[in-house]
Amino acid sequence: MNKKCNILSFSEKEKACEDTFGANGPYWHLFTNGNTMQNIFCNEEDFKTGMWCLAAALHLNIAIRGITFELMSNHVHLILAGNLEECIKVFEFFSARLKQAFSKRKRPIEWSQFKMNILPIETLQALRNEIIYVNRNAFVANSMYTPDSYPWGGGCAYFSPWLKHIKTTPLGNLKVNSQRALLHTRDVAPFSQLLEVGGMPFIPSFCDIKLGESMFRDARIYFNSLTRNAEAFSQIASRLKDSIFLTDDELYSVICSHISKEYSVKTPAQLNAQQKIDTARQMHFGYNASNQQLRRMLRLDLSILEELFP
Repeated sequence: MNKKCNILSFSEKEKACEDTFGANGPYWHLFTNGNTMQNIFCNEEDFKTGMWCLAAALHLNIAIRGITFELMSNHVHLILAGNLEECIKVFEFFSARLKQAFSKRKRPIEWSQFKMNILPIETLQALRNEIIYVNRNAFVANSMYTPDSYPWGGGCAYFSPWLKHIKTTPLGNLKVNSQRALLHTRDVAPFSQLLEVGGMPFIPSFCDIKLGESMFRDARIYFNSLTRNAEAFSQIASRLKDSIFLTDDELYSVICSHISKEYSVKTPAQLNAQQKIDTARQMHFGYNASNQQLRRMLRLDLSILEELFP
């Protein structure tokens, strides 16, 4: 970390973030709908293919900077900086390259459902929240991961000093056949400067992690934001029409805060039947809590929840 940053005041750090935000936009959240798309990435080989396709798409379009991303089994999230039309081109290239790569596999995929949506991000705080939301995506869906350990997204590269110790290889230094196998194309010349590590594209070589980091005053505020912004996550999920966006632990904390204010009790076990149902409604509509989450948190019968929220 830059030592000079430590002697800046809060307002000076915030102004530096605002200046960087103003100088590098516009910003976009590009995503696909996992509710209508079948699983694309089912194993490590699939995810590696997706990573190379995305790396190629971002590397080839120098007008667009990727700030972070997350590849999930049936959908993707990209936070991008640049012109809208160029962002669309990035997705079109990425999608076309995926179709080409997966056509050689025996598993049929209905690509007509792999459609992009793109929404503008208009303020610095909104961009911070969207970066955090994307970097949390796999962590919320899979208890095996933390926001900085998921290998198929940009979050593992944020504020990670170990990155400079990783030995990488320019893709152009590999044998041509190896390059073609990774990129799933014969024309590998435009990608010679992409960096490779362990058969994967090195994330900072195609995603502008430093730009994303510069939107936060420091690493501490980034880290704290990963689990302390349920209201913002709720708003983003509503914008994206996403489903679950809080882990059980996070939802339980929200429930405890809610029932403390509403009923002056500390735990869900102290609620009566009607209070549990009213709390379930609040969590379902306000925080997209699933019926299974509500069953676990509030100890309500699943049949009651399915009747309330079919």
